[in-house]
Amino acid sequence: MNALSKCADSSPQCWAPSLSGTPPPAVSSVPDGSIRVAWPHNIFAGMRSLIIMGKEPSIGAKDGVTLVNKPLVTVLIPAYNRATYVAKAIESVQRQTLENFLCIVIDDGSTDETRLLIESYAADDSRIRCLALPENRGLGQALDAGLREVTTPFFTILDSDDWYAPRTLEVCLHAIEQAPLDVSLVCGNAVVWEEHPDGRLIEKERQPGRAFSNQYDFILYGPTLVPRFLRTKTVLSVGGFERDPITDGRMAEDRLLLLKLIHVSNFIYVDEDLYHIRVHKDNMTKPQTREKFVEVKRYIFTRMLKEWGDEYEAEFYIHPEGWLDIRSLIPKK
Repeated sequence: MNALSKCADSSPQCWAPSLSGTPPPAVSSVPDGSIRVAWPHNIFAGMRSLIIMGKEPSIGAKDGVTLVNKPLVTVLIPAYNRATYVAKAIESVQRQTLENFLCIVIDDGSTDETRLLIESYAADDSRIRCLALPENRGLGQALDAGLREVTTPFFTILDSDDWYAPRTLEVCLHAIEQAPLDVSLVCGNAVVWEEHPDGRLIEKERQPGRAFSNQYDFILYGPTLVPRFLRTKTVLSVGGFERDPITDGRMAEDRLLLLKLIHVSNFIYVDEDLYHIRVHKDNMTKPQTREKFVEVKRYIFTRMLKEWGDEYEAEFYIHPEGWLDIRSLIPKK
């Protein structure tokens, strides 16, 4: 019979199972403040739960390591036919300095080997889960399905063809925990990589993020904010990921969410390179889809300005690359 005994660090908050005939665990702290308990392989075989101070913790076990605090962060990775890229995205999450996380990889009805790859990672790492959708629904609906599974106070979105820097989760979690409760998003800088036909990745540019004074300052900002590290409660309060009437949520779903959030909360910026963007021939934002993106963004911008009080008229312009943005806001009389 398993008994509860104090951990080796003598902390009154940390308890671990005492199993007869097994060597004691090695106990140490990890960057997120959790206690890292290293047990021999398969020591928890047959155990249904571990009770700590009357609560059931999350067991994020990998290679004999158990994290006895509940995770605070969930990573959502939506993927559709990304067998070529999704492994790098998942492995960048596994290599985080903040080890106590959950990761939900949403297979959006892929027809290639994407789902099998995700399931293979999930089989080896209990922090990773495959959420398989029966058919392709598009990015917005895939993220909405993932959001319904989030139980942590914070979550973040990683595109399946991109990857995180090793300290991304640690840096963003620290930033939002130190911030006021009206902060709903943490962003940083990105490094953009161009994929050549032979598969080589060549660094193209650095895309800095920034802070915003208000919602109108943000709507004039063109680039996508990354990483998108979000407060779950605030996202749910604004309705989460919506379906636009043009593409049913397949395009610019993140832009719409952030415009809703900036109206009721604040964003903070960390000046560190936290996100890596891969530019390749199969990007969702490839030239063939930009006409539809222009239509969706025009709808979103016009809608949000009206919802914000209808005080401004947008002066739109098209980038040489084909993107729609707002050049200026003209006050209405």
